[in-house]
Amino acid sequence: MGYPQGHKQKTRERIVLAARKLWKRDGYDGASVDKVMAEAGLTRGGFYAHFKSKDDLLVEALSETLAIETINRLKEEGINDEKVMRQMIVDFYISKTHRDYPDQGCPLTALTQEAARFGSGPRKVLGRLVDRFSRWLIGGKSSRENGLTALSLMVGSVTLARAIEDESLSDEILEASQKEVKRILQIE
Repeated sequence: MGYPQGHKQKTRERIVLAARKLWKRDGYDGASVDKVMAEAGLTRGGFYAHFKSKDDLLVEALSETLAIETINRLKEEGINDEKVMRQMIVDFYISKTHRDYPDQGCPLTALTQEAARFGSGPRKVLGRLVDRFSRWLIGGKSSRENGLTALSLMVGSVTLARAIEDESLSDEILEASQKEVKRILQIE
């Protein structure tokens, strides 16, 4: 007796979700295949039935991000005004919640420091992700430079806010950055 239809795809999705969570919390090097599979409730032996390598898993895990998933969810909830969506994304992205719960946040803030050591496949996916998200941020109403600047400030401010011990300085970084990103994107 075999597995029910769709079992393999659901198992693959569990592995991807587990990898995203662990990589955002522990970094790429900090979350081995064994840890990812344990988080997914599976054994290491099943990994290679779904992926050729850890890099292949990373490519799939990076293909959709929190911001893109959130945009899709907002649309499903009937929020179609892109300016409102941008405000909501920026408000969450540059926030204490995103800072304090990296496993629920964007992989860009968790993985960018390690990305220089990734293989070509994951780095290409990261490049497409940066391009796509920065273009969405400006909504065609501003220069590409503004989108790249805003995204860089978003990722950098959350990364820096997480790195320092002084909570009041961390909060100040987030507040100042959020204000500046909204100015750049003209969504105040």
